[in-house]
Amino acid sequence: MSTPRTPGRLTRLSAIACVAAITSVGCSTSLAAKELRILTWEGLADDAWVEPFEQAHDVEVKRTYVGSNDEYMAALAAGDTQYDTVVIVSSLAQAAIKSGFVEPVDLDRLPNFAKIYPEFRDRDFLQADGEQYGVPTFWDIQPVTINADEVSDCSFDVLFDPQYKGRIAMWDDVSTIGDVASYMGFDNIWTLSDAQLEQVKQKMIEQKPLVRRYWSTGGEVIELFVSGEVVATNSWSYVTEALRDEGMNATQCAPERPTAWLDSHFIVEGTEHRELAHQFINYMLSADVLAQIYEGSGFGVTNAEVTDTRPAEAFEGSVMAEDADFRESIRFWQEIPRRGKYLEVWNEVKAASAE
Repeated sequence: MSTPRTPGRLTRLSAIACVAAITSVGCSTSLAAKELRILTWEGLADDAWVEPFEQAHDVEVKRTYVGSNDEYMAALAAGDTQYDTVVIVSSLAQAAIKSGFVEPVDLDRLPNFAKIYPEFRDRDFLQADGEQYGVPTFWDIQPVTINADEVSDCSFDVLFDPQYKGRIAMWDDVSTIGDVASYMGFDNIWTLSDAQLEQVKQKMIEQKPLVRRYWSTGGEVIELFVSGEVVATNSWSYVTEALRDEGMNATQCAPERPTAWLDSHFIVEGTEHRELAHQFINYMLSADVLAQIYEGSGFGVTNAEVTDTRPAEAFEGSVMAEDADFRESIRFWQEIPRRGKYLEVWNEVKAASAE
């Protein structure tokens, strides 16, 4: 990636008007007659693009946000069926499918599926037994976010720089092990041996005196930046964009060996709102909606037509400016065969003394 971009953000009113226009369905002022329950991440289901769908379909979209991928694992283990649609990361896609937590989608009900970049659409981890389960929608590298007024050099090195002692934050998620392992030069970041995990653990324990907090939600780390408590973190593009909206001189950069995630919509097995779930996913896949999500969050999106909806400069410095070779070569988060061991190591890091 090149120089980070600073996109414009649609106002909430104009966003609603824009998306309402593309639905070709009149808006209703009556109370919602039904609910669609989704489990997702902050920044992926904001009012600006969800409310037009609610109005057009006379439905209330009830959103639950997670702060960690392992919250999904807990839901899978419990056989949680309180949701109709879930957004699941690439590393947990096969676990969701194998557990019977999700069901195949009907591609005939998803005309926008054909517009997805083939480098994302045809990923094996979204399929099983010849059927499509996951609908890839959002993606991004795992960047480093800094307060550029306080930090002059944006790189993963900053997160281990003693001059920022007590002003570093790290995401409280097992994927941070992968970030640090990649930074240390390991290639097999999701299949590390015990000896390799020990090296990574010691590296993170050495870092602890620098760490102000291990954060769980975007809102939490945004507040840490705004209050001046932290100046750098491994992050999400959504966090960088939110800090810019707060007036902060925030910027982000790709680590030298970045990891990346791909989030996909799935339909929960046995939902009573199957048709509505398909309508919502297809709506979210539309170029106009995804363009708004890109502008509002900074995340990459999967509809190949999105780049036709905005001037080329709107995508400069983002993953959306990359080509097919880049998309094909991405090392997306993968299933962690020894996830329990990784979690054990992560918990040991957090429990270790910061002295």
